[in-house]
Amino acid sequence: MILNKAATLTKGFAAALLGTFFLTSCDQLGDLDGVIPGGGSGGGGNSQMKMYKVQLNPLNNSGVTGTATVMMNEDGEFEVITDVMGLAPSMVHPQHIHGFVMENMADKDAMCPPPSAAGADGLLTLEDGLPFYGPVLIPLDDKLVPLTADNFPIATSAGTISYGGKVMTSSLVSAFDAMHNGTQTEKDLELDKRVIVIHGAYVYYDKVVPADSREAKWAEYQPTLPVACGELVEMK
Repeated sequence: MILNKAATLTKGFAAALLGTFFLTSCDQLGDLDGVIPGGGSGGGGNSQMKMYKVQLNPLNNSGVTGTATVMMNEDGEFEVITDVMGLAPSMVHPQHIHGFVMENMADKDAMCPPPSAAGADGLLTLEDGLPFYGPVLIPLDDKLVPLTADNFPIATSAGTISYGGKVMTSSLVSAFDAMHNGTQTEKDLELDKRVIVIHGAYVYYDKVVPADSREAKWAEYQPTLPVACGELVEMK
């Protein structure tokens, strides 16, 4: 796909902004060079596959909906699939697994914020949602590991994203433990306490507007704005 100039610039801005915001908000981030084993496909073992389903529901009256699936084999691969619709077409849409790992909060379940979490302007910002869904734990970008924001998916001209990311579970666990050293993280990443959040929308006078609307001509694209959220539910 050939990206237009606006989408390319927004893509770089979103990755840089989200990466800077979350990396500077954690005091225990370290250099992962030499810590993370090689990723990629393959792997095996006899451990049981765990599967989690996510129903993505709109935030900020965005109309964005979708589903996600997370599959993890401790001796094999960690895979995330997201299918999202109703997005701003041809724009970057950061997506992450959020949750709590800080000391004294590691047992807290992440949840999707209610409309009442929005500020006085009625717009639910990234910061407004943090007390509910927590900081970014795993950016769902083109690499997954290392846990730093890189290239996020760009919506099609129809406003949809079909994303698939895969990495060796051992690589993800090593990166996760190194990133949150000493904060009581579990080897299984405690996925049943996490949520997935999708970001990115046009905003005009503190309201999300469709990309094809008249207001969109004057709207600002905010790549960090939460537009959909869903809790991970393990399939037994």
